[in-house]
Amino acid sequence: MNVRWLLFPFLVFLGGCCYGPSSPTIKLAYEAGFTANDVVMSQYFYGWLILLVLIGAGFFRGSLHRPVSPTPWTIKRLGRMFATGASIALVSVCYCFSLQSVPASVSVILLFQFTWIGVIIQALVERKLPSRRTIAAVVILIIGTILAAGLVGSNVLLTADGVIFGMLSALFYALYMFLLGHTEPEMHPLTRSFVIMSCSLALLLCILSPSYIVSGTAFSGIWIYGVILGLFGCALPMFLFSIGTPRISTGAATILSSSELPASIICAVLILSEAVSWVQWIGIALIFFGIAYPYLGAGNVSEQRSVESGE
Repeated sequence: MNVRWLLFPFLVFLGGCCYGPSSPTIKLAYEAGFTANDVVMSQYFYGWLILLVLIGAGFFRGSLHRPVSPTPWTIKRLGRMFATGASIALVSVCYCFSLQSVPASVSVILLFQFTWIGVIIQALVERKLPSRRTIAAVVILIIGTILAAGLVGSNVLLTADGVIFGMLSALFYALYMFLLGHTEPEMHPLTRSFVIMSCSLALLLCILSPSYIVSGTAFSGIWIYGVILGLFGCALPMFLFSIGTPRISTGAATILSSSELPASIICAVLILSEAVSWVQWIGIALIFFGIAYPYLGAGNVSEQRSVESGE
């Protein structure tokens, strides 16, 4: 068994699972009276601080032995780093706007369209149709997402703004996974995560709340929620994705990172004691099956490479 074949997909899968505590924490922050802008800004600000501390500790101990930039920085390279950070930041912005117009269950389903969007991006870039296994996995994930989100049997009202922003959040997330796998892959994952997070925070300060830090909001009572969100919603998943995504295909990365939804539901049960119907549990099981499906039966080296490349 090729350890590398299992390790990097597992890191991306684990990165998706790291988002699990984020949704319950956001709900608790809302109940405490904080706004969506405060929550999003706190998530990225404390995620940036956590990475800054880790960067400082790494340089102090000399563990970050890879050069920050093995070749001279150019506008093109800087643009790619900023585009990567901007993509994940815009996911949060568009998702928040979507939540203002449609129910959370619908926003979740719209966001999770990134699975097939990522497969399409890979197909367009490589000019090659995805494999039947990949297509089957995406179909299973979409069905599982609809069931897990609790949309079955419910009457919901859709608005154009909510659907558009929800789909934009999916598009930006798929772009983020693609760019993360192709932007400065030789840079140390921790350093790369910090630079990308810095770009995300800079953009959010301009879009959402320029006075977030100056006014002292960052250091008010929201810091408790910010640290949790920054760790599990930014620093950890970005670091794990930075290691895994450059070594697998974009389609595989988006499929594996869809572990976020079942992890969020399980954490909601454990942290908030939310009730989950049997239909949602079936959806969760389908999502896990859809994630594993491309890898089932791929025992030899040629099949493993086929899965990694999405062929």
